[in-house]
Amino acid sequence: MTADEPQWEEDFRAALEHIKDTATYATRILVAQEAMGWMYRGDLEGARRAVAKLPPDQLAALSAAAAALAALADEEMIRHANP
Repeated sequence: MTADEPQWEEDFRAALEHIKDTATYATRILVAQEAMGWMYRGDLEGARRAVAKLPPDQLAALSAAAAALAALADEEMIRHANP
């Protein structure tokens, strides 16, 4: 910050950066949900298009979440099959 730059300007820039980061995170969650929605409907190409929008770190998180969800769904199916 320079001597003639008011503090509010720096605070405003920091707030805008935080909003940008939060919006990016939210968008990535929505894209992951979009991919799951396509897969749920059996549309592999739609899911592929959605997944292609994500950066590598998010692909790893999506993969781990999908595997965990699949395991939970399998456990629940077994529980229902064997009451």
